[in-house]
Amino acid sequence: MKNYLIPLFTLLIAGCGTPCPQQTYDEMLNDVVQNFNVGTVGGDSVLNVFVQKAQADSIARKYSNPAMKEEMMFDLISEYLQAGQFDNAQQLYDNMLEYAEQKYGKICPMKAMVYFEKAHIYEQSGDLENAIKMMQKSAAMFEQLPKNDFNRYEDAMEFIRMWRE
Repeated sequence: MKNYLIPLFTLLIAGCGTPCPQQTYDEMLNDVVQNFNVGTVGGDSVLNVFVQKAQADSIARKYSNPAMKEEMMFDLISEYLQAGQFDNAQQLYDNMLEYAEQKYGKICPMKAMVYFEKAHIYEQSGDLENAIKMMQKSAAMFEQLPKNDFNRYEDAMEFIRMWRE
């Protein structure tokens, strides 16, 4: 086993705690390690690129802070998108939707942003019908959230308008 994977697996095992019916973030990340090592970025596997970035950013600190865990998942999704692995990115976005609802509730900025990003994957793959549906979900959720610099409601509505034309 590669030496850089040992700390990753140790942290995954240590962070699992008591089992619960819903999949925890650490279990989701373990699924990534077990099931999504597909595609390459610059000649290296997506997972290897992700692990190298995680090591550079201090794995221990990243795994101890929920916001950093979420950032790592979005980083991994980004790596899959760069490698053209849209199906894997979609699967991870689905996991992020479940995680966000578990952690923050049905209406939260994280879910709104995940819908927003999923819509762009559908758009990139030429599936405008699903892109519009996802963007509508994003807009509906952003509409219920406080208006601030992070609220992308206007952007979502603009994409829906453009894609319908």
